[in-house]
Amino acid sequence: MSEVLDKITGDSTSGATGIYIKVLNHIVLGFLKGADLPDLLREKAGDMASLCYLARRLEKEPLFKQKEVAKELQKRIRTESSAAGIQLYKALANSKNHILCHSNSGSVMRALEHRKNRIELIYQTKSAPGEEGKAAAKLLKSNGFTVKLIADSRTGNAIKENAVPVLGADCITESYFVNKVGTAKIVEQALKAKITPVVVAGTEKLSSEKAYGDRPFSELFERIPLNKVRLVVGDHTYRMSRDKKRFYKALEDGD
Repeated sequence: MSEVLDKITGDSTSGATGIYIKVLNHIVLGFLKGADLPDLLREKAGDMASLCYLARRLEKEPLFKQKEVAKELQKRIRTESSAAGIQLYKALANSKNHILCHSNSGSVMRALEHRKNRIELIYQTKSAPGEEGKAAAKLLKSNGFTVKLIADSRTGNAIKENAVPVLGADCITESYFVNKVGTAKIVEQALKAKITPVVVAGTEKLSSEKAYGDRPFSELFERIPLNKVRLVVGDHTYRMSRDKKRFYKALEDGD
């Protein structure tokens, strides 16, 4: 079972949501199961809050309900993705429907699927050093979007064209979110241009700072302050820091 999880979590191109979905699929199929699964998930989680969330959920139920829990969380992903698409549409209402994506966020991809006819152009970074943005661009194009693949150094040009950053997250805490290196620069550039970045994530990405600890451990990820960022979490939108009390309540409910 450890080898199966190693293979899933070792995928450097799928992103945290993609890995989370693969883990759920393997639980439903019976390839991942047993009393030691929660501890193993924590061990393999790295900087991904979603796998720690899954471990907590599994611990609350008897072993025979592990598949049932995974199926419930699969359904939640579908529901939240659809709701996030609606929230994203609202967030982009006053824009030119030009957006800027970084890395390969499954949460962003799934939300965009529900806004396909509303997005005119997507600037997608190559996302060094892994360049998983190339795979993201290919997938977006196959889904019918107009995509311009750009070097990470060209994000400022995209923002000058009024592209709104729509970003994913491996974790969202009370004061920061965690994403691929290069995200902080994009957020800074957008705010300087008076453009509000949008961060899209499922509820499984929410974590208290205490629980998240000293992470991210990997040098490929960084913390970005939530101040002046718009969060889209399922069917809720939070303008930070204006909506921080409401967001803190969501964090408490998630724990």
